[in-house]
Amino acid sequence: MDRHKVILERYCSEGRELMNELPRRKALLWGLQVLSAAIVLPLTTRRADADDACVDPSTQSFRAAVHYSDPAPDPAQSCAFCAFFTMEKAPCGNCALAKGPVSSKGHCDSWSDRNG
Repeated sequence: MDRHKVILERYCSEGRELMNELPRRKALLWGLQVLSAAIVLPLTTRRADADDACVDPSTQSFRAAVHYSDPAPDPAQSCAFCAFFTMEKAPCGNCALAKGPVSSKGHCDSWSDRNG
């Protein structure tokens, strides 16, 4: 009889230890998820800010009129190779027609070969 009592007590104590560790594991996993999100989210917002840096709200009507697209359907006809484009700070430059910042990877109907 004593042997069964010892085994029962051992299982009970191990069960309590397991129950105590389970919330710690969940808390640790939750903490790792929060830490991962804290690292990843600023990186994605920086990327979005970099993309928006080449957009001047006052040139939106011009962009629509010349069917500006970013990225260019044909990379060989991107703004970087256009006669109206001057590189300022990568990835943005200035367009003489748009009178404002545009992406070096963009394209519009007014594209003109720099070498032609």
